[in-house]
Amino acid sequence: MKQQDSKIVVFAAYVVVLILGLYHHEMWRDEYEEYLQARDAEGFLGIGNIMNQGHAMLWQSCLWIITRFTHNPVAMKLFHGLIAATFAFVLIFKSPFKLWQSGLVLLSYFLVFEYAVISRCYAFGVLFFMLFAAKFTKNQRLDLTTGLILFFLANTSIYAMMLTAVLAVWLFLNEVILVKTEGKEALISNLPIYVIIVCGILLSYLQIRPQADNMFPIHRVIWPFDHYRFDVAITQFFSAFVPVSKFQSSYFWNTNFLMNKEGIVDWYWPLLAFIIVTIPFIRKSSILFLWLGGVGLVLFFQYHTGFRFARYYGHFFIWWLVCMWLLEKMNEHNQRFLNLKLAVFILVIIAQAIGGVMMYAADWTQKFSRGPEVAKYLKNEGFAKTYIIGSVDFALSPIAAELDRKVYTMQHKKLCSNTKWDRERLNSMDSLDLVEALETAPKNEPIIFIATHPIPQFEYFKQMAEKRPMHREFMFANYSFNCLAYFKQGIEYYEGYWVFEVERKH
Repeated sequence: MKQQDSKIVVFAAYVVVLILGLYHHEMWRDEYEEYLQARDAEGFLGIGNIMNQGHAMLWQSCLWIITRFTHNPVAMKLFHGLIAATFAFVLIFKSPFKLWQSGLVLLSYFLVFEYAVISRCYAFGVLFFMLFAAKFTKNQRLDLTTGLILFFLANTSIYAMMLTAVLAVWLFLNEVILVKTEGKEALISNLPIYVIIVCGILLSYLQIRPQADNMFPIHRVIWPFDHYRFDVAITQFFSAFVPVSKFQSSYFWNTNFLMNKEGIVDWYWPLLAFIIVTIPFIRKSSILFLWLGGVGLVLFFQYHTGFRFARYYGHFFIWWLVCMWLLEKMNEHNQRFLNLKLAVFILVIIAQAIGGVMMYAADWTQKFSRGPEVAKYLKNEGFAKTYIIGSVDFALSPIAAELDRKVYTMQHKKLCSNTKWDRERLNSMDSLDLVEALETAPKNEPIIFIATHPIPQFEYFKQMAEKRPMHREFMFANYSFNCLAYFKQGIEYYEGYWVFEVERKH
């Protein structure tokens, strides 16, 4: 079989795996949240809405366009699948890696599951990282196309924005070094391109930076030094290269099989992983500088914010892959070192593939989110258009999206679809909030109440906590509650649902 034909076969196989994965995956709240933000956004491309959500514009603007034609969330899945298939094409047909290496990379945890099956903005980042690596290694110089790629890369996520800044500094320093032999003309001619890149970074920052009324629950740390935060951050570095989850746990997503009860991995494992994955760069100071700059920035950001999910720390791996891509185009004549570099590459990709295949299989055999199932249940039981009240707001987004409507969320005290983390949002509920919510319902019509967590004021949950016999029907204020169904959490822990039918008693 010809090399080109073999590449087509590998690409087709990945597309089949991708389609099956997308088909079997139940989308969860963060996927729906961005879709709903785009669906209900005002203004051209929904940019005004983006400014309040902490995300860069590219993914949201594309979703805004999609939702002008359809409100079916499957359209988002199809579009995301197209992005994943495109970065697979670039990797297979444009990278310097051997075909079997590219095939293994595509089985990695992040490229077969986290950035492929889960529909988020990060797949766009992977695509533009690969396009940058392919374009730059082809010409070994900065040009307008490369500058535009970096402009769009910066506008995919906060991590891509930060790493785009590292790439810009690296490219600039390379130009400064080359000035010695090529003169100042090379640097001056590229200034407009640097302006494009910087504009992309600034535009992204203006969208992502927290607004004045932002109340997203995050505790930032810089000094005094927080040892636990640092341990969590280096644990994420290890998990980025050995992404094998603790599958024996009930809720294993975003875990690691070496984590202790505090959610950290002993420090020597991240150190060993860092040494191993850095070995390929030690003979090329330029790439080593690029690698360490990106790792240092992301590691600090993880420590500073406390973010600890795979979609975030996966950028360690993507950054490593980009550096390896650039390294492959540099001449290396030491055969022993070439063999060592290959051994490191194989070791990393095998660990990635183990984690990727296991998570992909788990997503097939277990429910990821129960939200879409709740929406289907409501449709089948004739409640699709019934007035819905619920708590917590963010866990209700799958239902709002699948029913293509807004629901009354107690956190916002109004009908809404997506969560807005502003000062008006309530973090805690009491009995008065429950009564107020119920009073908003139309008179003489049934009400559906959905709880995604136990409500202390409800007799139903008191009985459950005290292990008393469960009575599906109970009274609260002047309302009769009947528990219709309970949907136990899937892989995503926060998406379990109690569905109640409510009637007003006079």
